[in-house]
Amino acid sequence: MDPQLEGLVQKIDGLRLRKIDVSDRSAAGPVVQQHGVRAVPMLVLYEGTRELSRDTRTIMMKLAESMGR
Repeated sequence: MDPQLEGLVQKIDGLRLRKIDVSDRSAAGPVVQQHGVRAVPMLVLYEGTRELSRDTRTIMMKLAESMGR
């Protein structure tokens, strides 16, 4: 999925992709708790600071819509 997402970042103006390494639990713990990470990989779509979706299928559909597909 990474190549797809990275391709979308290039095509959709304003889209940002952030990856968080959760393998070091002591460093990632606060971020994991703040964002409610329960599984890896996990996608969360935000608009500004508002969470729009945590469902991968929904996120990919919304991104495709943004590209006019």
